[in-house]
Order: sequence, then C-alpha cells, then structure tokens
Amino acid sequence: MAQLKTKRSCKLLCQTNSPSCTLSCSQLFQPLLSIILVSSIASSAVVETEAGVLTITDANWTVTMDGEWMIKFVAPWCPACAQLKEQWERFSSLAAAMGVSVGEVDVTEQPGLSGRFLVTTLPTIFHVKEGSVRRYVSVREAEEFHAYVSNRRWEEVEPLPSWKSPTSPLMSCMAGLFRLSLWIRWTHGYLTGDLGMPVWGSYLSFAMATLVTGLLMGLVLVLVADCLCPSRQKRKEERAGVCVSMAEKRQASETDEGEGSNEEEPETLRQRRGQAKPTS
Repeated sequence: MAQLKTKRSCKLLCQTNSPSCTLSCSQLFQPLLSIILVSSIASSAVVETEAGVLTITDANWTVTMDGEWMIKFVAPWCPACAQLKEQWERFSSLAAAMGVSVGEVDVTEQPGLSGRFLVTTLPTIFHVKEGSVRRYVSVREAEEFHAYVSNRRWEEVEPLPSWKSPTSPLMSCMAGLFRLSLWIRWTHGYLTGDLGMPVWGSYLSFAMATLVTGLLMGLVLVLVADCLCPSRQKRKEERAGVCVSMAEKRQASETDEGEGSNEEEPETLRQRRGQAKPTS
C-alpha cells in the first residue's frame, strides 16, 4: 500500500512540477523509431559504392527493369571476379555520361537473385534495357563494355525468352528455391556449430522434416484430386443409381399404361358384342 502511494505521488509530482517529464517518453522512443524507419528504407534503397557501382539486392532488384543497366554477378571467393573489379569500376565512371546504371550482385548474400537470373557461372554480366535482359558474352574490359552500350551491340543479341525473364513466375520459383537452399545451409551450420549436434543428427532432422512435409503435401494433393476427379467406384455407384432410377420410372410408366388398357377393355368388348347381334 505504501509503495502504491509513493508511485502515485511520484506520478503526480512528475505531472505537476516537471512538464518535461511527459516528453521524456517521446524523446526516448523517437530515436528508436527513426532507426527502424531508416533501416526499413535502407533495405529497399539502392546503395551506391565509392566507385559509383550500385548494390542490387532482393529488396530493390525491380529498379533494374526500368532504364538501361549493366549488372554483374560476383562472389568474394571468385578469382575472376576480383580481376574484373577494376575494369568494372572504370566502366562505371564511363557509363555515367551515357545515362547507363551499373549494378553489382553478391551471390553469397543474394542467392535469390542468382536463381532469378539463373546464374550458373561467375562472373556473369547482364545488359537490361526496359525489362529486356541479355547476357553479355564478350571481352570483360571497360572499353568493351562501353562500346557494347554506346554502339548498341546488344541489339545483335537475342533477349532472354519470357519464361526465363526475371519477372516470370518460373524464375520467381527458382529464386525461392535458391533462398531455401541458403536457409538449409545456414540451419545446418547452426545445428552443428551453435547447438553442437552431430552431422548425422542434422541430416536426420532434415530427412524427417522432408518426410513430414512430403506426407502433408501428398495428403492435400490426394484430397484435392479426389474432389476434382472422383474415383471409378464412385462413378460406378452413380451410374448404378441412375440406372435404378430409370428402371423404376419405366416400371411406373408400364404400370400406368397397363391400368389404362384394362379400363379400355370393357368398352371394346361391348362394341364387339353389339356388332355380333345383328348377324345372328
């Protein structure tokens, strides 16, 4: 009770004697909110390096579908990618005068983009013009990059078909598979490294998860298929029911016709008898 009184008195004292106390909460949460806002904006913004090369991520890759871009896919452990770095930075300074944006993707940090663009070798360079994607296969030098864009050599290269375009549903599924593979690798490292689980235990966990997922998906598919396409037994039962109902209708119609013929019989007999009397 005494603690409750002290809390109330402190609260009352704070509200009356210290007007700035009510602002302390907003002053405390304002930096936190600004940090959250800045982090959310930074995740979707295109980051530019010192050499003018833009960093492309899963959050902002759609900006490459507008305008003209030259994008390279690299990895830190790739020796050829390290050799290309200087030439790429030189080309970035030349491309700025032509209005061409130069981007870079680290496949170790952005596996989804490597799947979306179907990157199988490193380094891989793409030319993107208003959503049309073409693979660059010429010499990897700054002057060649410049001539490829300025002389419009990219027109001689066939763009990727629509089903292989980064915006197609198929490539979106490929991006999801690549992200899933990275998540599995990270989970395996966490189980074996941080939790100290043996390697066979990690593999067993993934095997059990795969089996359970497969069983659930199979059950759902069976239920959907059973609803859309019923089995032959059900079809036979439905046909048998139709045949039985048709037979019952026939029997009912035959009985109705028989009753009608029985009612007409006395009249025909009377007519015959009437015709037979004069002859006698």
